[in-house]
Amino acid sequence: MPRLNLTEDETRNLVLDEAERLFGEVGYDKTTIADIAKACGFSTANVHRVLGTKSAINQAIAARKLSGKIAEARRAAGGAETAEAALHAFARSIYEQTKIMVDNDKRVHHMVAAAIEERWQEVTTYRRGLLKEVSRFIERGCDSGEFSVVDAETAARVFHTSAVRYFHPLLVAELEGSEGAEFDDWFAHIVASLKSR
Repeated sequence: MPRLNLTEDETRNLVLDEAERLFGEVGYDKTTIADIAKACGFSTANVHRVLGTKSAINQAIAARKLSGKIAEARRAAGGAETAEAALHAFARSIYEQTKIMVDNDKRVHHMVAAAIEERWQEVTTYRRGLLKEVSRFIERGCDSGEFSVVDAETAARVFHTSAVRYFHPLLVAELEGSEGAEFDDWFAHIVASLKSR
């Protein structure tokens, strides 16, 4: 049945919700714009008008997932009393969310992995968001005297580079359960470098 009186944002979110559901249930390759339109109660022309191609829908889903990860990690870090605790909570949340996606949502995991591999703009935006948050926690630690670094942005880039094993879905999938460093061991070493004088 047609859905009437939806705002542009509501329409866009409905298309993304239904597309994500179908991509998860049926797979990206087997889902058509007509399938998405039918699930929404729209015409295919309306789906094309709102989001364009299936690839554009896929990119919008990836952007929503990735920005949602950062928002959730921010919430996890929100109540921390120290910069170190906030940085730990933020990084742990990103890692845990990535593990859940890898373990429970294989089709979405493949979509995000493809986005990373193909260097979608959404992934670049996500990485910038991670760096911004990490830099903010490091600056907070420098201001409070917890950390002793000259350049918080450089320290954030080093942190992010060293965190790739815990943040990148392909590495999380491949290395989970291996004999590599555990998250808390890695974090203890990296945070020690932020404190060294």
